[in-house]
Amino acid sequence: MLNVTIRPAVPSDAVTLAAISIQVWLDTYAQKGIRHEYAQFALETFSSAYFLERIEKPEFNIFVSEQNGHLLGFILTNHNSDYNNEDYGYEIEKLYVLRHFQGKGVGSQLMNYASIKLGPCFWLYTWVENQANLFYEKYGLTNVGKFTFTFYEWEIENNVFRSSDTLKHLSNVAQR
Repeated sequence: MLNVTIRPAVPSDAVTLAAISIQVWLDTYAQKGIRHEYAQFALETFSSAYFLERIEKPEFNIFVSEQNGHLLGFILTNHNSDYNNEDYGYEIEKLYVLRHFQGKGVGSQLMNYASIKLGPCFWLYTWVENQANLFYEKYGLTNVGKFTFTFYEWEIENNVFRSSDTLKHLSNVAQR
Protein backbone atom coordinates (compact mmCIF):
# COMPACT_ATOMS: atom_id res chain seq x y z
CA MET A 1 0.00 0.00 0.00
CA LEU A 2 1.32 3.40 -0.96
CA ASN A 3 1.89 6.00 1.72
CA VAL A 4 -0.30 8.90 0.57
CA THR A 5 -1.92 11.97 2.05
CA ILE A 6 -5.67 12.31 1.66
CA ARG A 7 -7.07 15.83 1.92
CA PRO A 8 -10.00 17.93 0.74
CA ALA A 9 -9.56 19.40 -2.72
CA VAL A 10 -8.83 23.12 -2.99
CA PRO A 11 -9.45 25.43 -5.96
CA SER A 12 -5.85 25.16 -7.15
CA ASP A 13 -6.44 21.38 -7.67
CA ALA A 14 -9.13 21.98 -10.32
CA VAL A 15 -6.87 21.81 -13.38
CA THR A 16 -5.14 18.66 -12.12
CA LEU A 17 -8.49 17.03 -11.30
CA ALA A 18 -9.65 17.78 -14.86
CA ALA A 19 -6.52 16.16 -16.33
CA ILE A 20 -6.85 13.06 -14.12
CA SER A 21 -10.53 12.75 -15.06
CA ILE A 22 -9.89 12.91 -18.79
CA GLN A 23 -7.13 10.33 -18.56
CA VAL A 24 -9.03 7.88 -16.33
CA TRP A 25 -12.31 8.29 -18.22
CA LEU A 26 -10.66 7.62 -21.60
CA ASP A 27 -8.64 4.69 -20.17
CA THR A 28 -11.92 3.20 -18.95
CA TYR A 29 -14.33 3.84 -21.80
CA ALA A 30 -12.21 4.24 -24.94
CA GLN A 31 -10.77 0.73 -24.88
CA LYS A 32 -11.16 0.30 -28.64
CA GLY A 33 -9.91 3.78 -29.47
CA ILE A 34 -11.30 7.27 -29.15
CA ARG A 35 -14.56 8.12 -30.88
CA HIS A 36 -15.53 11.70 -31.56
CA GLU A 37 -18.30 11.44 -28.95
CA TYR A 38 -15.87 10.22 -26.27
CA ALA A 39 -13.44 13.05 -26.91
CA GLN A 40 -16.23 15.62 -26.97
CA PHE A 41 -17.73 14.35 -23.70
CA ALA A 42 -14.40 14.18 -21.86
CA LEU A 43 -13.19 17.59 -22.99
CA GLU A 44 -16.53 19.35 -22.42
CA THR A 45 -17.29 17.72 -19.07
CA PHE A 46 -13.98 17.51 -17.26
CA SER A 47 -12.87 21.12 -17.12
CA SER A 48 -11.34 23.14 -14.33
CA ALA A 49 -14.67 25.05 -14.15
CA TYR A 50 -16.51 21.74 -13.56
CA PHE A 51 -14.27 20.98 -10.57
CA LEU A 52 -14.22 24.54 -9.21
CA GLU A 53 -18.02 24.48 -9.14
CA ARG A 54 -18.02 21.20 -7.20
CA ILE A 55 -15.30 22.32 -4.78
CA GLU A 56 -17.38 25.41 -3.93
CA LYS A 57 -20.82 23.77 -3.59
CA PRO A 58 -21.62 22.31 -0.15
CA GLU A 59 -23.49 19.29 -1.53
CA PHE A 60 -20.25 17.98 -3.06
CA ASN A 61 -17.04 16.80 -1.45
CA ILE A 62 -13.82 16.05 -3.27
CA PHE A 63 -10.94 14.37 -1.50
CA VAL A 64 -7.61 13.91 -3.26
CA SER A 65 -4.84 11.40 -2.82
CA GLU A 66 -1.44 13.08 -2.93
CA GLN A 67 2.13 11.83 -2.79
CA ASN A 68 5.12 14.17 -2.92
CA GLY A 69 3.01 16.99 -4.39
CA HIS A 70 1.48 14.78 -7.12
CA LEU A 71 -2.20 13.91 -7.24
CA LEU A 72 -2.79 10.19 -7.79
CA GLY A 73 -6.56 10.15 -7.71
CA PHE A 74 -9.69 11.54 -6.11
CA ILE A 75 -13.16 10.74 -4.85
CA LEU A 76 -16.14 12.99 -5.58
CA THR A 77 -19.31 12.65 -3.51
CA ASN A 78 -22.77 14.13 -4.00
CA HIS A 79 -25.16 14.54 -1.07
CA ASN A 80 -28.14 15.57 -3.23
CA SER A 81 -28.33 12.33 -5.16
CA ASP A 82 -30.21 9.18 -4.27
CA TYR A 83 -30.95 5.76 -5.69
CA ASN A 84 -34.26 4.09 -4.79
CA ASN A 85 -33.78 4.48 -1.06
CA GLU A 86 -32.63 7.41 1.07
CA ASP A 87 -31.06 4.90 3.48
CA TYR A 88 -28.39 4.29 0.84
CA GLY A 89 -26.84 7.64 1.79
CA TYR A 90 -24.77 9.89 -0.41
CA GLU A 91 -23.49 9.03 -3.87
CA ILE A 92 -19.87 8.45 -4.74
CA GLU A 93 -20.01 10.03 -8.20
CA LYS A 94 -16.41 9.38 -9.10
CA LEU A 95 -13.54 7.38 -7.74
CA TYR A 96 -10.76 8.03 -10.24
CA VAL A 97 -7.24 6.73 -9.70
CA LEU A 98 -4.52 7.01 -12.34
CA ARG A 99 -3.85 3.61 -13.91
CA HIS A 100 -0.26 3.45 -12.65
CA PHE A 101 -1.50 3.69 -9.04
CA GLN A 102 -4.44 1.28 -9.30
CA GLY A 103 -4.07 -1.84 -7.18
CA LYS A 104 -1.81 -0.04 -4.71
CA GLY A 105 -4.41 0.92 -2.10
CA VAL A 106 -5.15 4.44 -3.33
CA GLY A 107 -8.83 3.75 -4.09
CA SER A 108 -9.38 1.97 -0.77
CA GLN A 109 -7.74 4.80 1.14
CA LEU A 110 -9.95 7.36 -0.60
CA MET A 111 -13.10 5.32 0.12
CA ASN A 112 -12.09 4.81 3.76
CA TYR A 113 -11.37 8.52 4.20
CA ALA A 114 -14.72 9.55 2.68
CA SER A 115 -16.55 7.00 4.81
CA ILE A 116 -14.94 8.31 8.00
CA LYS A 117 -15.48 11.98 7.11
CA LEU A 118 -18.95 11.74 5.55
CA GLY A 119 -20.47 8.59 7.00
CA PRO A 120 -20.61 4.92 6.15
CA CYS A 121 -23.81 4.94 4.06
CA PHE A 122 -23.14 5.51 0.37
CA TRP A 123 -23.91 4.16 -3.07
CA LEU A 124 -22.39 4.35 -6.53
CA TYR A 125 -22.83 3.01 -10.02
CA THR A 126 -20.29 1.77 -12.50
CA TRP A 127 -20.37 0.49 -16.07
CA VAL A 128 -20.94 -3.29 -16.12
CA GLU A 129 -17.76 -3.77 -18.21
CA ASN A 130 -15.59 -1.64 -15.92
CA GLN A 131 -12.78 -3.44 -14.09
CA ALA A 132 -13.74 -1.34 -11.06
CA ASN A 133 -16.64 -3.75 -10.42
CA LEU A 134 -14.13 -6.25 -9.03
CA PHE A 135 -12.64 -3.57 -6.78
CA TYR A 136 -16.05 -2.63 -5.37
CA GLU A 137 -16.95 -6.27 -4.73
CA LYS A 138 -13.61 -6.90 -3.05
CA TYR A 139 -14.08 -3.75 -0.98
CA GLY A 140 -17.30 -5.29 0.35
CA LEU A 141 -19.99 -3.31 -1.44
CA THR A 142 -23.32 -4.97 -2.24
CA ASN A 143 -24.68 -5.00 -5.80
CA VAL A 144 -28.28 -3.78 -5.43
CA GLY A 145 -29.39 -3.41 -9.02
CA LYS A 146 -28.85 -1.93 -12.45
CA PHE A 147 -29.00 1.60 -13.76
CA THR A 148 -29.15 2.28 -17.51
CA PHE A 149 -28.75 5.59 -19.30
CA THR A 150 -28.31 6.76 -22.88
CA PHE A 151 -24.90 8.07 -23.92
CA TYR A 152 -25.33 9.53 -27.40
CA GLU A 153 -27.06 6.61 -29.20
CA TRP A 154 -25.79 3.84 -26.90
CA GLU A 155 -27.56 2.35 -23.91
CA ILE A 156 -25.05 2.06 -21.07
CA GLU A 157 -25.79 -0.51 -18.40
CA ASN A 158 -24.32 0.02 -14.95
CA ASN A 159 -24.17 -1.96 -11.73
CA VAL A 160 -25.38 -0.12 -8.63
CA PHE A 161 -23.44 -0.83 -5.43
CA ARG A 162 -24.08 0.32 -1.88
CA SER A 163 -22.11 0.09 1.31
CA SER A 164 -22.80 -3.03 3.31
CA ASP A 165 -23.64 -3.37 6.98
CA THR A 166 -20.12 -4.70 7.57
CA LEU A 167 -18.60 -1.52 6.16
CA LYS A 168 -20.96 0.61 8.21
CA HIS A 169 -19.86 -1.22 11.37
CA LEU A 170 -16.17 -0.84 10.53
CA SER A 171 -16.60 2.86 9.79
CA ASN A 172 -18.43 3.43 13.07
CA VAL A 173 -15.58 1.70 14.93
CA ALA A 174 -13.00 3.83 13.10
CA GLN A 175 -14.83 7.05 14.07
CA ARG A 176 -14.61 6.30 17.81
